[in-house]
Amino acid sequence: MNRKIIREYVIIIVLYALLTAILTYPMILHVSDTIGGGDEAFTCWSLTWTTKKVLEDPINLFKANIFYPANEYSLALSEHLTGWTIFSIPVYGITHDPVFTHNFVRLLTFVLCGFGMYLLTYRYTQNRYAAFIAGIFFAFYGYRMAIQLHLLAMQWIPLMLLFLDKFFHSLKFRDIGAASVFFILSALSSWYVGIFTTIIGVLFVLGYVILDLEVRNGLISKKAVVRILISLAFIIITLTPFALPYFEASQHYDAERDLDEPMNSSWSCDPIFLMNQFGVLFFIFSLVGLLLPLSRNTALKPDWEFVRSQKIPIIFAGIGIISYVLALGPVLKINGVQTGILTPYYFFYSIIPYIAIIRDLSRFSFIMSLAGSVLIGFGVAAILYRIKKDDLKTIVAIACIILAIIGSWHVPVQIPASLATGDQVPEVYRWLAEQPGDVKIIEIPTRWIEDNSEYTYYSVYHWKEMVNGYSGRDVELASKIMRDTGGYFPSDNIVSLLQHIGVKYVIIHPDRIRIVENIPDEQAEAFISQYLSVLNQKIEQNYNSTIRMAGSFGDTIVYEILETPEVLPEDVILLFQNGWFGSNTFPEFYLKEEGKIKAYAGTTGEYELYFMAEPIYTEKNLSLKINGENLGTITAPAGGLTEGRSNFILHKGMNEITFTSTCTQLCDIPEMKTISDKCMSFKFVNLTIFQP
Repeated sequence: MNRKIIREYVIIIVLYALLTAILTYPMILHVSDTIGGGDEAFTCWSLTWTTKKVLEDPINLFKANIFYPANEYSLALSEHLTGWTIFSIPVYGITHDPVFTHNFVRLLTFVLCGFGMYLLTYRYTQNRYAAFIAGIFFAFYGYRMAIQLHLLAMQWIPLMLLFLDKFFHSLKFRDIGAASVFFILSALSSWYVGIFTTIIGVLFVLGYVILDLEVRNGLISKKAVVRILISLAFIIITLTPFALPYFEASQHYDAERDLDEPMNSSWSCDPIFLMNQFGVLFFIFSLVGLLLPLSRNTALKPDWEFVRSQKIPIIFAGIGIISYVLALGPVLKINGVQTGILTPYYFFYSIIPYIAIIRDLSRFSFIMSLAGSVLIGFGVAAILYRIKKDDLKTIVAIACIILAIIGSWHVPVQIPASLATGDQVPEVYRWLAEQPGDVKIIEIPTRWIEDNSEYTYYSVYHWKEMVNGYSGRDVELASKIMRDTGGYFPSDNIVSLLQHIGVKYVIIHPDRIRIVENIPDEQAEAFISQYLSVLNQKIEQNYNSTIRMAGSFGDTIVYEILETPEVLPEDVILLFQNGWFGSNTFPEFYLKEEGKIKAYAGTTGEYELYFMAEPIYTEKNLSLKINGENLGTITAPAGGLTEGRSNFILHKGMNEITFTSTCTQLCDIPEMKTISDKCMSFKFVNLTIFQP
């Protein structure tokens, strides 16, 4: 690479960096002092956890500090973000600032997306203005302004396509190797984007094979096949260690996706909505790029010569159209109303159900933005190639750049209300960081977004294992402990359970509890005083030797649960694990095919289990095991509740209960009139264990 090219690339990167500062304003002013709640707080935690673990303990990367004691694969409930560590490790190593690292990397994606698209489009158009404009549209697509880091990771896809294209014509191992590396980086940055990259890559290859005979012949040569197979093996070997924990998590936490979420998040077939989503300029330039050949001498008529000259625009138009069809979901909607017409997504899902990992189908718009940006580059290049005067060409090119910036203008970008950062982080978390040993904690209250996402973020300042957590999936066992602790602490059941699982500190935020209780601000002081008075009185009267106050930090109180004397539970505590719907939330809950429950008993002895359950749709058998011992099977007729009883021995501590039946998919029940593949076997309305 000569100095002229290096200088060009530096200039382009600097220009995209300036545009990033302008078009994401005022984000550039808040790199180190702003982090939003919810998904953004969680992503900051995830990036920091992965950065730390890759350096210190990569073997235990997926055993994160959230959702204790069910945290064997807790990182695999969402994105691990390992691909980002090539940037986060040096930045975090210099700053030791999780918020700055997260926000810096987030802004960097805009620059890298623009530069990657510039390189890809320039290969096809040989026009720097057109390539630069394509990069603007791709990098600053409006939807990218308000999403999380793992969904911004589109920067490697143009580079993968660039080297795939080079390989098609060179058949050199370095080109297919580079394409493989960029594919791996995409997948390691986000499984979402890994799926996008796979779809784009497959369609890109198919397009070339169909439309270019020379490339097709080259790819079936022995030389090409060997290099492709080596590259595929390299991809599989590299990604498998990161993929396996997700397969384990899908079983361990019931983290599989079904059709329901894609069906609810799918787009309606609405051209006006689509136009508003991308903007008029996006479609005008894309259409010009598809229909107007770069060469002035090529006739604009639909013959094979035209198709050959426009093969790249046709390929990317096909990618964009297919991604739009996938965004329509499994059932076609018109004006938001389901028509009952099955779409290609439904049939694709039936073959490859892992496509449902993309639960929000609007995110297929990222693929549309990539395909459209390439077409925009072709459109601008086609216009400029037809202008003979250099001065006029420059004026038109600058005008197109201005239009691209206007089309990407979302300033000021909304900045979320920030959680505490840097020195403003609550003192209690600094104190936790100083506590020695393998300390486990739980914080209450435990609202999913308002509380747990923030506790997860603040854990980057102490890294203690915690029952709390936040992710794209709930963890039944941890959620049960959280809800019961929040509702009943202190009680014999809760104190005994916390002792058993080794939780040392209960961190209570009375002001958050006030908000949960809808107490107005003007009554806050009186409420907190009364709440703490009642709580401390209860502890003094009943748990004086088991619970002690470990610290008070403003409106946050920390209680220590002592290991002795042991508190015994009043009841058998049922902690639902995998295999259930709604077990910790609703009065009625559903068994899938096999449901597991942890039963915490205070003493060893004889117990009785009682339940009332109704089979879904048809007569079913229901089997019961306790600690691996088969206690029998009942047959429950359809159409009503069946009572079940069983006597057995439970051991002191945790016991495992397993219910097994045959589940029925909702789509197989004619009366349901649905395509949902959610699978259920029994509806339970009661399930208790007691000593007779």
